[in-house]
Amino acid sequence: MSDPKVDTQNPEETEDTANTASPAEAKDTDSLADLSELEKIKQELMKEKEKAAQELEEGEEEEEDLREVDYLQKLISLSVQFDHHVGVYLMAAYIDCGLKYNHQLAESYTAQITAIQSFLRLLEKVDGVTRELVTKDCIIKLRNTIQMIHKNLVKPLYKEVGLMKKKPKSENLDNFKTNWNERLEELQKACDFEYQVLDCKAFMVK
Repeated sequence: MSDPKVDTQNPEETEDTANTASPAEAKDTDSLADLSELEKIKQELMKEKEKAAQELEEGEEEEEDLREVDYLQKLISLSVQFDHHVGVYLMAAYIDCGLKYNHQLAESYTAQITAIQSFLRLLEKVDGVTRELVTKDCIIKLRNTIQMIHKNLVKPLYKEVGLMKKKPKSENLDNFKTNWNERLEELQKACDFEYQVLDCKAFMVK
């Protein structure tokens, strides 16, 4: 529909036109109002989107924290179990086989494991990069201690047993072997970092 033409020679028509907005002008006003409303809605949606993204990020961080806590708990459990294996099963296996158990050496290793365990328990109260770095350091130290136990206590035991003509029937020896190997499998998983893998399976009893 075309806009009505204004006749400048008719005063009455001119006056009416001046006082009344044309349909096109009314339409432009409505369009501006609609655009303003759309812009307002857009801004609200953007705020909601940002809020949702932030909540998602916080949720992921919380999930990551839970995974870290679970990881720490597993490492603490491993340190307790290795301590128990050396102090109980390994000592009993030596006695069952009639071999001399080096208490002083064993205690020095269990003291190292206890110290690592203490550090891991402290890390439960720390977060961020510090916890990650110290956790990895604790894993490496635990792995190194297990390596020394295997070299100086476990291998000599099984070497002596292997040389015996009559193999001793020792439930403690069997229990040590089973539990030791299972714990090493778990430690292996903990030692698989993103950029390096520390071998623990070499310390298994066969």
